[in-house]
Amino acid sequence: MDELIVPKRTTVSIRNIRLTALFKPEDIIHHTSAQTSHEIAGQLLERLALRYGIDNVETVGYGVLESMEKGNVQVAPGLAIPHARLENLSELRIAVATSEQGILFGEDRIHLVILILAPADMPGAYMQTLQGIAKVFEKEDSVRKLVALNSPLAVWQYFDAGGHRLPDHLQARHIMSEVSLFLNENDSLAKAIDLFLDNDASELPVLDTSGEMVGVVTTSQLVKVCMPEYLMWLEDMTPFLNFEPFADVVRRESSTWLFDIMATDYAQVEEDSPAILAIREIGRKQTNYAYVIRERKLMGVIRLHEFLMCVLR
Repeated sequence: MDELIVPKRTTVSIRNIRLTALFKPEDIIHHTSAQTSHEIAGQLLERLALRYGIDNVETVGYGVLESMEKGNVQVAPGLAIPHARLENLSELRIAVATSEQGILFGEDRIHLVILILAPADMPGAYMQTLQGIAKVFEKEDSVRKLVALNSPLAVWQYFDAGGHRLPDHLQARHIMSEVSLFLNENDSLAKAIDLFLDNDASELPVLDTSGEMVGVVTTSQLVKVCMPEYLMWLEDMTPFLNFEPFADVVRRESSTWLFDIMATDYAQVEEDSPAILAIREIGRKQTNYAYVIRERKLMGVIRLHEFLMCVLR
């Protein structure tokens, strides 16, 4: 096996890093005896701390446990990837554990745990590492095959076999979420109101019959429908103290079509665009959502809150 050289960081950028350059067979706990998520977090942290001189292990442990408690570490059946960002860490570090019997993460049994420690001043590093790992586990039975291997070296070689590298930058598709709520252009305002209220949503994409995105409807637009422009500048609102304008909306909500009121100027990016462009569009449009498009078809959505959580925490 060739000598491994972990790339030294001189900037906050990641360029052409091979996934297996971030850990060695010695960073792998093969068939751990840990039974709970807290136990395995402690074992992995101890392994990295002893090998690389990481300080404040207890504080780091709190960060790892926090990521577990947020429920965003189980990325595939049998696979969990907790993480923490460290102020004084100069390089990305990974530790791996396999478990034949399974480790309890909540109600689930996890057979492969990959701990990622990333420098705090490399905002995209954790997500870029996730993308590199995801390539290893594209096949459905990959976790089972890896856990069945008989040594740390064999586990490392499994990761290394594909020559997978971290992407040089995050693309929009890497950080998008599935769109579970949307409207059709021939829906009525009544349906939009129901979706807003039933799902505590503030913005919904509108699709045409072929699945292409044609606009968005927001709660701000709903307010404008209920409160026409001229009312915004009236000093004396006495005639409308009982929400009289809303009564008119109620009377015609089932005959008001979204096509007539939706906004067609919204934040959107192609799925293979750099993710930073999505955030730029969110800023330009003063919204919390950027829609990810492939040839006008809606593929996903980037929510500002989720993005900030991924990059800053």
